[in-house]
Amino acid sequence: AVPALACGGKSDKAVFSSTTQVPGTTAPSGGSSTTAKGSSSGVSIPASGQVAIDFTYAATGGGNAENPYIAVWVETATGAFVDTISLWYSSGENERYLSDMRSWMSSSGGTDKSMSSATRTAGSYSVVWDGKDASGQKMPQGEYLFFIECAREKGPYEVISQPLTIAAVPASASPSGKGEISKVLMTYTP
Repeated sequence: AVPALACGGKSDKAVFSSTTQVPGTTAPSGGSSTTAKGSSSGVSIPASGQVAIDFTYAATGGGNAENPYIAVWVETATGAFVDTISLWYSSGENERYLSDMRSWMSSSGGTDKSMSSATRTAGSYSVVWDGKDASGQKMPQGEYLFFIECAREKGPYEVISQPLTIAAVPASASPSGKGEISKVLMTYTP
């Protein structure tokens, strides 16, 4: 298992459901820095409802062979920030490089760093969103946008975004990979 600090009191196992070390349609978000709050209007995402986001990171050889900063987050269909699912960066002196995570910074305001952990080597990863906002409130069912942003010092930069409907039935989407991020699969299980 890969160590990580968890957002909103989640355990590492809840965030990284599995990790396999395997070497190896996109647009930056124009989201808002306003955090969406769980709503009493509409049907909430079921207590067991979750979205698994699987992806593979493989350095393409451009730039230094530094591990990337990666942010995975969710927004409402209207672009309101909901929660950081996973944020890989080295805290402390390297925090200044978080500004390279332009889309995540724009959406979250750079304040939702409760889910942070060290950067990772090339491999396949799975992170899980539990259907809650950054304050721990269950969100209503509906359309959400999921993002994966990857930046590496003197290397490539990419953002992958994908809408996914969260309702009473399972759903999945497989957006095209870009640059150093590939094999992306987002799966909702009610």
